[in-house]
Amino acid sequence: MNVENAYVDLPFEKIEYLPDTFPLNIISGGNHLFGYLLKPDGRYGKPNPTVLMFHGFPGYTTNNDLEYALMRMGCVVIHVNHRGAWGSEGQYLFTNLKDDIIAIAKWAHNPAICEEYGIDPENIFLVGHSMGGMSVLNAAKELEFIRGVVAMAAYDMGVVFENGLEKDLFRMIEIEGQCLHMVSASAVYENAEQNDHTLAILNNIERLEKKDVLLVEASMDTIAPPDIMLRPAYERLKAYGRISYEVIEGNHGFAGQRVQLAKLVGGWIASKQKDNNEK
Repeated sequence: MNVENAYVDLPFEKIEYLPDTFPLNIISGGNHLFGYLLKPDGRYGKPNPTVLMFHGFPGYTTNNDLEYALMRMGCVVIHVNHRGAWGSEGQYLFTNLKDDIIAIAKWAHNPAICEEYGIDPENIFLVGHSMGGMSVLNAAKELEFIRGVVAMAAYDMGVVFENGLEKDLFRMIEIEGQCLHMVSASAVYENAEQNDHTLAILNNIERLEKKDVLLVEASMDTIAPPDIMLRPAYERLKAYGRISYEVIEGNHGFAGQRVQLAKLVGGWIASKQKDNNEK
């Protein structure tokens, strides 16, 4: 990886070196999930560290800029939309998010897929924003092969029902979720209400003790207030010594600080790669 290349396109040399984009169709829960894979410049060589990027609710704050920055640094980047979101099949439910991530991660870790796309199976990272931050932390608890996990402005469903934020959640589902395929806003809300404990970041968080974890706070976040949603995770994990906590002066979507965010996430991933000499 070369973090300095986050916003630098390498000069053309050979056609076989050119970065590329590939469509993806991955099965989760019997449904087709659609997305894409970004392949980095061939001069980085293979295998490449690989980032699985996951959007929040419903995904209006895209991370395409971050994905392309990581590709320019030398990462394979995989973006797949959750069930019921942005053209993927199935019904959108919060309880599906973790299972979708696990299915996508296992697909990416398959030896045949690693060979086809140049994925380094020992350097696969999960990165998620907002609801995606909650979901990547929960999925990483069940994936031994994941090298590290990055949660940006993570939204914690467990905190919602402990702090009287139910109306805010329902309003978000009803208004912002209109682009999703769901039975109703009430059905999605009830899914959260009935499963808030299992969705909570702090549920079984000790299972992350052997993982490298980066938590990124948006200091002016009013959607996922960090004092009740992100910092408690840091307080629980810091005793294990493999967690980093960074603060960016910005709002929930890090608007205006996207370059800083990309370099922060990319630099952390570069520092946490398993060196070839360790393999």
